[in-house]
Amino acid sequence: MSRFRKTFAALAAVVAVVVAMVISLTLYQVQKDHGQTMHLIGDVDVADRVDVEVAIIRIDAAVQELTVQVVPSPHGALADEFGRFRTDATIYTSGMKPDPIKVKAGDLVSASEVRIAMGGGGMITDYPFDKYSAHIDVAADIGDKSVPVVINLYSLDAFFKIVPKVDDEQHGAAVGTTVTVARSTASLTFALFVIALMLGLALAAATAAFYVLAGRRGLIWPANTLMAAVLFAMIPLRNAVPGAPPIGSIIDFGSFFIAETVVALSLICTVLVGYRHEIGKERGEA
Repeated sequence: MSRFRKTFAALAAVVAVVVAMVISLTLYQVQKDHGQTMHLIGDVDVADRVDVEVAIIRIDAAVQELTVQVVPSPHGALADEFGRFRTDATIYTSGMKPDPIKVKAGDLVSASEVRIAMGGGGMITDYPFDKYSAHIDVAADIGDKSVPVVINLYSLDAFFKIVPKVDDEQHGAAVGTTVTVARSTASLTFALFVIALMLGLALAAATAAFYVLAGRRGLIWPANTLMAAVLFAMIPLRNAVPGAPPIGSIIDFGSFFIAETVVALSLICTVLVGYRHEIGKERGEA
């Protein structure tokens, strides 16, 4: 019977490890898909158009702005035999600076960096549940004539995921999308793990303090050392969460402040009551 229990326990451990790996790799695949997804906005059936590749290279939640790289390319009759613009082109974006991107006929096109404001009522102190929105609009002129545009949108920032939605109201030949920005699956999972870990460490410290105080065991240095180590270890643990949220975020009020308070009180009570008990023992022996 004992051998059967050992075999069952070993099999259960193997199954638990396999299940954990499957869940973890599934989360990784979801995270990978968010980064690799190409979102096409516009009428791709139009032959003579300008494709504008918009790559989000950085999302700054603190200042609420996107930094994107814009690369336009002509298609159909708008392109010459080398795939370059046949005529001078001007690309307009919804960047924070109104300067358009100008391309000379026949020139090689290099990436232009554009900053776009985010809004939507989101605040970084809502971390890790903060969400934002940004409007990305693009229009193109070939000479003095507006031409159709297709946006190829994707994100290279691994800390966030984007969900674009085509704007219902398009103005002329311009193409626009409202992008919802939220923390990536990996960032959210890690932040929730840190929250649970800090609360778990606080519970462990409180349990150790209860054990020491209820038994009137005096100063138990291993327990005091454990609590002191946990007290100072949670500070770098909290600062390790991705995105560097400022002090006063949800993660602080939801776990960090609570955990630090519980551990600190556990340590202080254990030392003070333990010291008093030790003094009592010494006087009794005297």
